[in-house]
Amino acid sequence: MSIIEKEQTIITMITKKFIEKTFPKGKLTLVGARPAMGKTSFAISLAVNLAKLNKRCIYFSAEMEEQQLVERCKRQVGIEEYNAIAGNITVDDTLEGLNTTYMRKQTELYQPDYIIVDYIQLMSSNNQLSDRNTEMQAIVQELKTLASDCNIPIIVLSQLNRCQDDTSYFLTPNNFRELPLDYLEDINLTCIHRGDYFRKYEYDSNGKVIYGKTKFITYHDNSPEIIHLLFNNETTEFYMFPSVMYIHGLSSSGASSTAVNLRKLLPQYDVLSPDLPIQPQEALTMLKELCELYNPELIIGTSMGGMFAQQLRGYKKILINPAFHVSEFMRTQLGVHDFLNQRKNGETKYEITSELCDSYQLIEANQFANITEFDIKNTYALFGAQDTLVHGYDEYIDYYRNAMWFEGEHRLNLEVIKNIVVPLAQIILAL
Repeated sequence: MSIIEKEQTIITMITKKFIEKTFPKGKLTLVGARPAMGKTSFAISLAVNLAKLNKRCIYFSAEMEEQQLVERCKRQVGIEEYNAIAGNITVDDTLEGLNTTYMRKQTELYQPDYIIVDYIQLMSSNNQLSDRNTEMQAIVQELKTLASDCNIPIIVLSQLNRCQDDTSYFLTPNNFRELPLDYLEDINLTCIHRGDYFRKYEYDSNGKVIYGKTKFITYHDNSPEIIHLLFNNETTEFYMFPSVMYIHGLSSSGASSTAVNLRKLLPQYDVLSPDLPIQPQEALTMLKELCELYNPELIIGTSMGGMFAQQLRGYKKILINPAFHVSEFMRTQLGVHDFLNQRKNGETKYEITSELCDSYQLIEANQFANITEFDIKNTYALFGAQDTLVHGYDEYIDYYRNAMWFEGEHRLNLEVIKNIVVPLAQIILAL
């Protein structure tokens, strides 16, 4: 049983931003996984989500016949929805002798936006080669050339070698079966890992098993970047793992105690808590990109983070003691300051200058522009009755209607988070 049945969590399709970021145009991407990890299920989910985005895809299946693949698609999204998107998915079940010469002809015929191949170890080279190692090297080069020539993403599934250590094999990109690393230069390397298959479970902060939580790993210079997906064992579909974004205030970081407490108290969600760049436009751009990538179910912003959160249109939000004009406070604090929490880049200090204050004032000037009815309905604010630093209630209520006072100061403590913030978050997430 997946987390969906256990927690009745909101599900989010694989996002457009995830697809564009993970599978760039003109590049070959390998998606590796051990047997039974869900390579084909992921590829089908990808094809289905591309079709929903009105992107055409050719799915070259060297292992499964077309009718089987279509039934798997219907299992994921239902017959009616599949029929609505089926025109964007072309299944080619060339089970023997699949090579890039044939793929190129089919690509010229159908003009797809994406190509998916299931899987590379079942392909053949365009030329007769007796040595399998040489043939695999040739197949990789032919796929790279095809992707470059057609300027479209080619996503190719790959088996991974069996390893004695099932808990950490995915941390390095040198386990692609029959594909040593020196064959894989200038290729986008990714991997899927579900620990629960090996009974190596993911646990939430309360010690409960999270069923179906899946690591999607992208390797950058041998360093893994992990995004969590959710696997539904009944439908075999992959989704974005449910997430809540927390945006910190001035002088803080993503490692703040508020973020730590939110993770403990909202264990069924990934709490995303990025370190904000000091420059406000960079911070706002980064937050918008993260929202597009993860599509969080809720955004929580405190103080300066509330000012940024308010500007993220189209998402459910809680603004806590929002500092809509943080530049005014910053002008009284010119100089070098310590970060209150550790940052991932190791920086410990930052400087407030008049120019930086001007940049924040510029961001603040149009912060209430383009508010939609959705935003008005789904934005909530909490104001501390003893907050002596920020007074944003009057300005907030000019644009929004959901506001609540609580007994507390500007900075949050565990009691307020536990008894005020999290109960409100749970109500909003259930709507």
